Amino acid sequence: MDDMNLVQLVEQFQDEGRCRSELELVRWPNGVTCPHCGSKTVYRILDRNQFDCASCRYQFSVTSGTIFHDSHLPLWKWMLAVYLMIESKKGMSANQLKRTLAVSYKTAWYLCHRIRKAVEETNPEKLTGTVEMDESYVGGKRRHVGS
Repeated sequence: MDDMNLVQLVEQFQDEGRCRSELELVRWPNGVTCPHCGSKTVYRILDRNQFDCASCRYQFSVTSGTIFHDSHLPLWKWMLAVYLMIESKKGMSANQLKRTLAVSYKTAWYLCHRIRKAVEETNPEKLTGTVEMDESYVGGKRRHVGS
């Protein structure tokens, strides 16, 4: 997603199928691999958008083990939320995300926290010291220790 703008994002991720396909390519560039045992012998369960591992019989989807796991929100809204939070120079509050995506405050708050956590875990070498993101501090110095 190098130098992607909002129009390109909407064009690329306009429906669930396209989002799942793109996520699959990003997650498994060399073909689907079982997250449980690492086997490459995996079959598609088309009617459920899932995979079945031939080795360990583990069933999983492209969202398993990701920030999108167990979410009822469409993937295109997730992609839009990630884009908005990453691209906003002054940050994006849960209230702004709520208005922009037409979701409840609880859903927007949940999105914000999951996306921030994913950013924190993505590349810890790049996020060192005090990093301020939308009124949140990840890492940084402890204050009032022992008070």
